[in-house]
Amino acid sequence: MNTELKQQIDKLKDSKLEDDRKQCIPLLKEYLSINPTDAIAWYDLAGCYDFCGFENEAEPCYWKTYELGWQQLPEIEQPGFFVGFGSTLRNNLKYSESEKILIEAVTHFPNYPALKVFLSFTLYSECKFREASKLLFEATQNMPEKSFDGFEKAIKWYTDNLDNHPEVIKL
Repeated sequence: MNTELKQQIDKLKDSKLEDDRKQCIPLLKEYLSINPTDAIAWYDLAGCYDFCGFENEAEPCYWKTYELGWQQLPEIEQPGFFVGFGSTLRNNLKYSESEKILIEAVTHFPNYPALKVFLSFTLYSECKFREASKLLFEATQNMPEKSFDGFEKAIKWYTDNLDNHPEVIKL
């Protein structure tokens, strides 16, 4: 890739300004027309679309990243890839696909609480309220020490005993 194009992409792709992300989309498309197997660039394109609220356009880019191998992404970005992918599928009303992707993600990254939170959103959308609640409560257990002012042990116990204490109305 020419250095100037790479520098433009790098400057725009992580910007917090929507206009910058929109400007980055055609640059990434140009790059991908020459380098169609670059999983990182597909993920960057998905992220730009997603950031701008274009979930329908983001979805195929996430799928391409997944197919090419999400493991090619920098390790620190891998859990975030799954959050974005699963969330996009949910926003596109593809709940079962979202659930499948996010369950896979939780398997790979069990200590990344955001994955459980986003899986909870998907489960909630599928009317799996009890399962969503339990998973959301479990996600709180991975919060940094003292996030809950010493109530961590009680939260864990209640999460573990969600279905039987106190007497719970079964839906």
